[in-house]
Amino acid sequence: MFELLTRKSVDRRKITTDDLKKYKKILELNNAHLNDYQRGADIQITRGSKYRYVIAPLFPHIRRRGIENALRGQWAKY
Repeated sequence: MFELLTRKSVDRRKITTDDLKKYKKILELNNAHLNDYQRGADIQITRGSKYRYVIAPLFPHIRRRGIENALRGQWAKY
């Protein structure tokens, strides 16, 4: 659980299923995974490994909402 709460890049070998369940509950309670921390908002999409390997798989039903705009914004920079 310490890995999930404090590190940007987590060692997935140290994370248990129970840790993931608790981490998901924490994210849901404070909306930390959502844009502007607001309920009902799109998920905060980042290129970080923690988002890709931990947060996105925990919320597969929310993950795609608004992703086209986020990707379009990233591609516009190039």
